[in-house]
Amino acid sequence: MSFDATNIFLLIMIAGALLFSLYDGVVLHFWKGTTVRSIPLRSRGKWDGYIFVGLITLLFISNAFLRHGPMSTSILLAILGVLFFYICFIRKSRIIFKEHGFFYALLFFEYKKMERINLSEDGVLVIETGRQRLLLFARNEQDLAEMLQIFTERS
Repeated sequence: MSFDATNIFLLIMIAGALLFSLYDGVVLHFWKGTTVRSIPLRSRGKWDGYIFVGLITLLFISNAFLRHGPMSTSILLAILGVLFFYICFIRKSRIIFKEHGFFYALLFFEYKKMERINLSEDGVLVIETGRQRLLLFARNEQDLAEMLQIFTERS
């Protein structure tokens, strides 16, 4: 394998995608205590995933078949494409409730730092902390009711 700038960049992106997948899939369930409940959320930004995976696919096709580029770059692009296909389309976003807080978008928020909880007409739960506003898009009414019940019990 040649270690040019492109391959080094692709290796860094692959390592980052693997670390993200491990952190999201394994570490969050064991970190900060036991998991009380994990509720999947409605996915947003599907088109971003289509565009990103499409661009990686075009780069792979261009490098492997049109330009006859280095085989190592083609392999790294294929691995990166598979990883981002998993991240964009197979992995589901979710909120993970713990005893003293919850994980949302890979960050931990404590229940005691929540200032306000609002429910919009279209089923979006809006949680305001001291620094930011979190928008939780529930998949259905049952998930929304479970989230509300957990928030009222814990806060």
